[in-house]
Amino acid sequence: MLASLIIRNFILIESADLEFQSGFTVITGETGAGKSILIDALLCALGERVQGDIIKKGADKGFVEAKFRVTASMKFPKGLIEEEYFEDDLSDNDRFIIIRREFTSKGLNRSFINDSPATALMARNLGELLVDFHGQRDQQSLLKVDSHLTFLDAFADTKEEYSAYQSQWTIVLDLSSRYKDLIDRREHIIKNREQTLFAFREIEDVSPIPGELEKLEMELSRIKHSVFITDKQHVLSQIIHDDDVSVQYSIGKIRMILEELSKIDIGYESALQELQSASASIEEVYEIIKAKKLDEDIDPDSLQERISKLIWLKKKYGSFEHIFEVWNTLKEQALLSVDIDGEIIALGDCLLHDQKILGLKAMELSQKRDSAISRLESLVELHLKQMGIEKPTFKVSKTYESLTSTDETHVKAITKTGQYSASSHGIDIVEFMISLNSGEECKPLAKVASGGEISRIMLSLKSLINEKAGVPVMVFDEIDTGISGKIARKVGGVMKQLGLHKQIIAISHSPQISSLAHHHIVVKKSSDTDTTKVQAMPVNDELRVYEIASLISGATITNSAIESAKELLLAKDF
Repeated sequence: MLASLIIRNFILIESADLEFQSGFTVITGETGAGKSILIDALLCALGERVQGDIIKKGADKGFVEAKFRVTASMKFPKGLIEEEYFEDDLSDNDRFIIIRREFTSKGLNRSFINDSPATALMARNLGELLVDFHGQRDQQSLLKVDSHLTFLDAFADTKEEYSAYQSQWTIVLDLSSRYKDLIDRREHIIKNREQTLFAFREIEDVSPIPGELEKLEMELSRIKHSVFITDKQHVLSQIIHDDDVSVQYSIGKIRMILEELSKIDIGYESALQELQSASASIEEVYEIIKAKKLDEDIDPDSLQERISKLIWLKKKYGSFEHIFEVWNTLKEQALLSVDIDGEIIALGDCLLHDQKILGLKAMELSQKRDSAISRLESLVELHLKQMGIEKPTFKVSKTYESLTSTDETHVKAITKTGQYSASSHGIDIVEFMISLNSGEECKPLAKVASGGEISRIMLSLKSLINEKAGVPVMVFDEIDTGISGKIARKVGGVMKQLGLHKQIIAISHSPQISSLAHHHIVVKKSSDTDTTKVQAMPVNDELRVYEIASLISGATITNSAIESAKELLLAKDF
């Protein structure tokens, strides 16, 4: 249970130190007095986001601290135990958990659990185990059909089945997406097949080779200058070998002279060796020239045609590098157009297998929900009777959306009875139906229930769900919207009964409900020229009589209102 709430410089509250007791605590005050600020402060401590600037004007820093008394049997998040925020092995005695949120005027804030730094997420996860909040926004959610399945799951305690289903649903969602992508790719390939094949064959017919254009252009240049090259080759041959004044003839004459001289003077032998080396080099040059004969079999027209095709491809695709990139891509697409059908069949078989597994998981989840529906209907009807609706009929409508075998737009679950559209929550479509008068047909809750009736249905659902979840504290922000008089008294009686097993904290404008609370906190707002302050304080005995009377008669408290307040506080019936 919530043992205390300490607030410093939070919104309009400069300082508040509130102690809470077990049972039913009501918070009252004039409209606009700041009652909801207390709830916002508790939410802030428990890691929830609070809209707007939360620090009181003129303050540099502030904090909200919530202290809870918990039993030894309470299970805490594994991560908090591993981080040693508290021990897993508790004693048999109750113990306290302190959750604090500090904040500054610069927008900085920090969370602490038992004085150890923690993240807001840690505080929020712990808070969900300690407090169940219900505000006016939650009440409006009951008018949305999408929320009804969430209420049913919470009552049916489907966590295990829901988790198993969601894991399989994620697998099928991924396979379905991949299968659809393959189908789309096949359609795209078929649609663009002719264009793809034409572009592929266009490059394939040329079949360019890296570096080919440069080589062919050089070869064509040689062919164009063949006469010039042949003439020069002939001249070089004559100079080296083919006439009486050739280089080799002259070298021969020089060799003869050097040989004669070396017989006289051995020093000429080195000159003779150098001459022989020069002769060999010149002979090598001559052999190279002879080898560089033009290939007379090359057709210059064919060569020019080949070069023209290569240049055309280069202009079309920008560069030879891009030609080869496009060629490879088109080749892959051409192959894919042949192989993709096999891939689609293989993935389709895998998808079908997992859709059947999803169907099994969906039916397990659906059956767990079915097992809880009858009891939920009976208990809600019982609670509504206790809260003044004499002959209610509450029904949970559960249906499915069937699919055809060819429908690929939904995630599909396949069961023995058929194929169904599968959302992340299962195959069930759930809607609450109600009849508030004997003999009337049940109709969708959102169409027939008034604000006061919605409040009572929500109170019933919240109490039933919380009974399953075992959260020790329930907080209601104006659950009495749309109800008054005798009905409000009955609603207050239900909340008082809940307070025997849970700690109930409720903001109320109803004197009938407020008078039934075990404990009473009053919120008042005061203003001067510079500041506005909100104060919260517990009241009892005579002060409580005046607070109940003010709820009855308003700002001017009459004697009859005081007497009525006393009667409400003393009355035993509800």
